[in-house]
Amino acid sequence: MTRPANYCPNCGQPLQLKQYGGRERPICDQCDFIMYFDPKVAVLAVIIRDEKVLLVKRAISPGKGKWACPAGFIEHDEAPEDAVLRELREETNLIGKVTRLLHVFPKKDHGLADIVIAYNIQVIGGNLMPADDASDANWFTRDNLPELVFYPTITLIGERWRNGKL
Repeated sequence: MTRPANYCPNCGQPLQLKQYGGRERPICDQCDFIMYFDPKVAVLAVIIRDEKVLLVKRAISPGKGKWACPAGFIEHDEAPEDAVLRELREETNLIGKVTRLLHVFPKKDHGLADIVIAYNIQVIGGNLMPADDASDANWFTRDNLPELVFYPTITLIGERWRNGKL
């Protein structure tokens, strides 16, 4: 178990690690609450226009100072398609439209995410301006990509798009 859970959120009693459902889980002996750790799901926007890709420079860790596609976590009450458009607007001030699902990345080197859902986005409004956890935002050609961070951006942009396969 890699995530801590010391006390029951229902009754406040200490949790005990016990086998349940084929794995060790924190369980409350007092009220029988079983702690399940849900994955952190993020969304990522791939925006390509006029043979250039939009990237944001990370203002915070992880990946501070490196470049990635606009991305962020899905809120508990959001659809992934809504979350990716919200994150795009928060980080770049651009308004977008989802055009297609590109890829779903399982846990690897995603920073803090367990799953990353990548969408192709068409810009339909707004003026490019970095904000939120982006210190800069800019368009790059295949030949002048900056230092990229996070497996989904490196795979989609640094490998597939750079090589004409996206």
